[in-house]
Amino acid sequence: MDIIAHFDEIFLKGHNQNIFVRRLSSNLEALFKNTQIKRIESGLWIGNFPGSELDRLALIPGIANFAIAFSSKSNLDDLIRAVLKVDWGQAKTFRIRCERSYKNFPFNSAQVEKAIGAAVNEKFGYKVQLKDPELTIHISIGKDQIVFFGNTVEGAGGLPIGTAGRVLALISGGIDSPVAAYKMMVRGAVVDLVHFQNETRVTQEVAQKIFDLAKVLARYQGSVNLHIVPFDFFQRQIVMKVKSDYRMLSSRRLFLKIASIIAAKHGYQALILGDSLGQVASQTLENLNSVYESSPMLKFSPLIALNKVEITAWSRRLGLFEISSRPYADCCSLFLSAHPQTKSDVETLRQLENNLDLSTLDKVPYISYHIGME
Repeated sequence: MDIIAHFDEIFLKGHNQNIFVRRLSSNLEALFKNTQIKRIESGLWIGNFPGSELDRLALIPGIANFAIAFSSKSNLDDLIRAVLKVDWGQAKTFRIRCERSYKNFPFNSAQVEKAIGAAVNEKFGYKVQLKDPELTIHISIGKDQIVFFGNTVEGAGGLPIGTAGRVLALISGGIDSPVAAYKMMVRGAVVDLVHFQNETRVTQEVAQKIFDLAKVLARYQGSVNLHIVPFDFFQRQIVMKVKSDYRMLSSRRLFLKIASIIAAKHGYQALILGDSLGQVASQTLENLNSVYESSPMLKFSPLIALNKVEITAWSRRLGLFEISSRPYADCCSLFLSAHPQTKSDVETLRQLENNLDLSTLDKVPYISYHIGME
């Protein structure tokens, strides 16, 4: 089938617009093999698109909406014949929307709409309804070709991946952090992942869960790099030397310190976290301030204003939820306290860190994996 894909933010890029369009085109070619992509006046034409991949297309950053599309020669008789060949489904009401970029076409938009509407009504029996019909047939008239399509499917929007730098997302085994990673892809960033491994609970199931989350995210970006960091040396110290209500915050500070070191080595420009303000004790404003202070590197929390219901809905839509719901004891679960600190201060956490041996912080070993689409 053929697809017409539209974008919105890209149109705001002025003289740089072509850079973003080329990036989106190359992303789509890499993600959907054997497709033929070309720029047309109203967006991108994606030829030979696999019908089984429409759901994934709706989640590719940079596309505002899309539809199964058709074309005809640039004359009214051919257009009518082409429109009537399409199976438009079981709609009861419809309307026609026509725009002409080719102003020398012998009929104006209203005349085209009237002619096509009459033909569709006669053949399919749909009733004309200009406000909120079940079916809208869109017609775009160019000099050499007419493109037409039915109802559009909402896309991810945003910017094409690869137009906004490289970032490193801290990913746990939970619901939030993988969604945060995807949200940064929608802002055009190339996103790679770092996971801090709970070395007291290493099993094949645990390791596979993180890899499976990375594989799902790779479906929208093409591939991701996953850095696995063993955290046992610091885990033991935190348990022994940090009081229980501060253990979670101390561990998160060390996560950011180590992630910043890895980011500097690999050229990442920011760290991404899955925090949602007030969702849990470690995500109060005071605690976020105390944790984020541990590293001077730029940090983003794209879920900060979303609630758990919204985040979970995104996790389901992305195909992450079932994987994130598998039992998994990550590093953070080891530091859960019956009465966690909710109003920490930076100075107290700095003093607690003085009790830890951080001399090897910049030499922490980690293993990097390149994970592609399956």
